[in-house]
Amino acid sequence: MDFISISKFVQEIPHIGIGLILTGVFLAVLLVIASEKTDKVSITLAGVLVSILLAVTTNLVDNFSVLYQWIDMHLLITIIGITLILEMVKKSGILEVFILYFLRSIGGSFDLLMSLLALVVFLLSMVISNVLALIIVAQITILIADVAEINVKPILFLELVVANLSGMLTPIASYTAAYVSLEQNWSYLDFLLISLPFVSLMVFLTILITRKYFQSDIEKMKTREKKFGLQIQRLLQTIDPWSFVDSRKEFYRAIIIFAVVTGFLAFGTSLGLSIDIICLGGGMLVLIFFSDHVESFIRSIDWPMLFFLSGIFIMSGLIQITNIPLILNEPVLNLTALSPFLGIIGFSWTLGLLTAIIENIPLIFLLRPLIDLISTQITNPLVVWWAILAAVNITDSVVLISSVKGIFILEMTKRQGMRIGFLEYFRYGGFITLFHLFGMALYVAFLIFLI
Repeated sequence: MDFISISKFVQEIPHIGIGLILTGVFLAVLLVIASEKTDKVSITLAGVLVSILLAVTTNLVDNFSVLYQWIDMHLLITIIGITLILEMVKKSGILEVFILYFLRSIGGSFDLLMSLLALVVFLLSMVISNVLALIIVAQITILIADVAEINVKPILFLELVVANLSGMLTPIASYTAAYVSLEQNWSYLDFLLISLPFVSLMVFLTILITRKYFQSDIEKMKTREKKFGLQIQRLLQTIDPWSFVDSRKEFYRAIIIFAVVTGFLAFGTSLGLSIDIICLGGGMLVLIFFSDHVESFIRSIDWPMLFFLSGIFIMSGLIQITNIPLILNEPVLNLTALSPFLGIIGFSWTLGLLTAIIENIPLIFLLRPLIDLISTQITNPLVVWWAILAAVNITDSVVLISSVKGIFILEMTKRQGMRIGFLEYFRYGGFITLFHLFGMALYVAFLIFLI
């Protein structure tokens, strides 16, 4: 970079010193959160306070009202609406009824059991969040494993990876998908059109790879397949699916509301309705028609996540007005100019590996200027945003603590007296993640060629 370029760079990046300090505070907050040594809301709010004091004392901002413009109310409203709708689904017993009827077809085959449970996670993630899909299916998996006395880890590992893949399927499959939908105005059908072919293929191949990877465990399971078949059929036949339903009236009411919301998500977003309005409307219907559960539904809202994201948005906004992210402009532009494909893959993989350690949305929001910059170099920004969404979901499978889903699996197996070692999962998760990332790279190349 010559003297003229440096002078231009300095002119374009005011408050470079305060920007670096704010970035340090931001990254420190994310690293402390990743260490799980303290509550993420508390450390985030502390980071917000420090950032605001720095911004005010250095005259970076002179009006507190500017802080509110960075809080993404559309995303927060979407999270509230989604939470209310999913809580209604959980309380109604819809998913348990569906899964138990579905599992009665396995006939005692372990191969079929593993595949069907993975497919249930995949299918449920098309209509609910991937976190909820995994939680419900994993609990049923543990129940089946207790009856059959089998090593449940291969099945749980597969379910976790499928859940992570499915986080890019729809606007409500994950918070990151909701954020991308709001930022790029993608409809439910847009998500399915671009993600379903890739996710379907990866799920199919992942099932085959997992069966091969855990071949010795599956062979041991097969020695007890006949006995297991009798046990599982007896178990499934003795469990009345309707025992999970407290009120059939509320059950059918929940189905109607859920079908209406899903319909609006599928077609309303294509007609101009935004996901936040649809989810908020669905949440209001839940509170209106389930008036007996209003207090419990409101308590179920992920308030810590809302405070966390609000704080992250404020800190990221302060950093962005210092234009610190522009430091990476030149290398990103050079790589993208060399090859749009390399630019997209290099940036998305780097972001994905970073979000394997810390939260997805904060880094995406912080690096939004760079994402927009890459998008201007590509004919269609859809490819850029999809690659980012795919990468951050895929890399959630690297280690168990990369996501809430993995932590849930870790805690649930611990309660069952099972221990999952770091390397035990990493050998599988790391290999699968690399496989998915290379598959994603090929799909991105196809999208660039197609679009």
